[in-house]
Amino acid sequence: MLSKIQYLVEGHFQRAAGVFNKVGLAPNSVTGVGFLLTLVASLFYSTGFGSVWLVSGAVLVLLVGAYFDAVDGAMARRYHQISKMGGILDSVLDRVGEIALYAGLAIGNLVPGWLSLWALSASLMVSYVRARVDGEGVKLKGVGLAERPERLLILLISTILAAFNTLALEFGVVLVALLSTVTVVERLYRTRVVLSISVRDSV
Repeated sequence: MLSKIQYLVEGHFQRAAGVFNKVGLAPNSVTGVGFLLTLVASLFYSTGFGSVWLVSGAVLVLLVGAYFDAVDGAMARRYHQISKMGGILDSVLDRVGEIALYAGLAIGNLVPGWLSLWALSASLMVSYVRARVDGEGVKLKGVGLAERPERLLILLISTILAAFNTLALEFGVVLVALLSTVTVVERLYRTRVVLSISVRDSV
């Protein structure tokens, strides 16, 4: 959903890409830094948030990691460094990062294991459905309530609120799980509609 208004912040990310390029970073390097910060956030989660400083650390690295993740694409577009391998690397590290985050939540007993597994599974299925039907010529970018930016935003906000009430984080993960599940269903329905129209047009 947020990808539909990406153009509103694209200029900012393009300017940031210029700064990163001046210091010698390439898009894949930016992707790697964002991924490493996500792993650090998962380590903060795995501690169980014994203090407000751990919550603050998780928020900070998650926020900065998400920022790097947004800049890498803008950087590749600005400097014409878009490559198939770069896209694959970005997608794979995004998925591994999500696995690490929800594993950290479960290990730290911040949310029940079953809930972490549901949120993770639904999140991965959102991405899988898009990747699978893309090969059929159906584009699903912007379809659904819980693409990766929305999921990260929910997790970030609920982590901030966890400094005041630890149940906020559990509520946020429930929201991610529910919206991701709805998004999977919505994407399958949209795919069915598009493919049905294609079949009728070809007859």
